Amino acid sequence: MTPDPLMTVRADLHVHTALSPCGDDEMSPPAIVDAALAAGLDVIAVCDHNAAGNTGAVGEAAGSRLTVISGIEITTAEEVHVVGLFPTVMAAANAADEVRETLPVADDDYTRFFGEQYLMSADGTIYGREPRALALATSLGLDEAVELIRRYGGLVIAAHIDRPTFGVIAQLGFFPYEAGFDAVELSRHVPAGSATTDGYAAYGLPVVHSSDSHYLEDVGCVATEFGLAAPTFRELVLAVKHREGRVLADA
Repeated sequence: MTPDPLMTVRADLHVHTALSPCGDDEMSPPAIVDAALAAGLDVIAVCDHNAAGNTGAVGEAAGSRLTVISGIEITTAEEVHVVGLFPTVMAAANAADEVRETLPVADDDYTRFFGEQYLMSADGTIYGREPRALALATSLGLDEAVELIRRYGGLVIAAHIDRPTFGVIAQLGFFPYEAGFDAVELSRHVPAGSATTDGYAAYGLPVVHSSDSHYLEDVGCVATEFGLAAPTFRELVLAVKHREGRVLADA
């Protein structure tokens, strides 16, 4: 059988919206899409803190111009950040519903300190505010967070493992090989092609570079290039798992 022809796909798999309390209020669905296209991206993943309420709106704003993967960035009980990428908006929403139930309701002191958590429509209109305290750690242990993402068909990525806080190595003091990550993520502070990348590749997992952008100017400032037959979630899974000739590399 003739293998599928591959295209080069540039992806930033960790982008926040204004739903994240630390996200800038300008991170609206249409503004994120415009910033991603201006950065030459083909795929983004929306990964708000402990929530997925804006992922569908970003996808709607993008239409056929940009592939939007629905995701979440879970803060575990150990304060490890774990990115989950899902095959559908509904899968992400269902996973996020379980995560939200582990968080307290945000009070006025929380909002004054962390900021608003805006739910937005595709045109950027604010239609609500998330009532749970998304900036806090959930009660889910690392193993539970990984299992939850898996249960909804997701890919599990160890977020920004180069950072001195909230990365799995920083929080645990070691890399948990048995946790079941599919890939590890490096932040924009480790340039693509850097010799430092080799050290993180030693964990035996694919390495993706993502912006973890909370501001429009950071969207696509780093990215990962994939060789895919199409810019879809299924194709990303094949590349991360090194199947059917799909590949990923520094962008």
